[in-house]
Amino acid sequence: MAGNQRSPWRRRVGRRGFTLVELAFGITILIVGVLGFAQTLVSMERAQMRTREAGRATEAARAMLERIQAEAFPEAFRRYNDLPDDDPGGAGTAPGALFAVPGLSPRPGDADGFVGRVIFPSPPGSPGELRESVVDAALGMPRDLNGDGVIHATASYATDYEILPVRVRVEWLSAAGAGQVELSTVLGNYR
Repeated sequence: MAGNQRSPWRRRVGRRGFTLVELAFGITILIVGVLGFAQTLVSMERAQMRTREAGRATEAARAMLERIQAEAFPEAFRRYNDLPDDDPGGAGTAPGALFAVPGLSPRPGDADGFVGRVIFPSPPGSPGELRESVVDAALGMPRDLNGDGVIHATASYATDYEILPVRVRVEWLSAAGAGQVELSTVLGNYR
């Protein structure tokens, strides 16, 4: 009889199934995998949101450049600069330099509350002056704006320019983070 009995040690070795440690380890691996997958989904959603917002901002900037280009050339700067006093139709009648973009929110601390801004080569503190001597690499400045072959240091060209460098910037903040789009071009007076 003693030969037919199994020892307690042999009974455990021959048993099939999982121990509690193996089961806990398997569940832990499964949870890590599910959390990794969820994080990937969240990252993909944020990337898609950022792409949609950048597309919206780019389209708004492009539309603003088209509106500026559609203006009578000598009035374009006066209608879209930061100074309402020089608007062609009277003070405060032009669209100005700031604009909203539906679906985009301004960054915290943005004093004007608009996400879009039109930027011309104007000296700081003088938004109604268009100067050839302003240094702005994004606009290719300094540059001869009136076509006389000379870059003047202090002359202002609010209406008698022949080329008009312009930059449109859109800055926003969303759940996907801060974003910025900027388009630059040079408009010409092709009579």
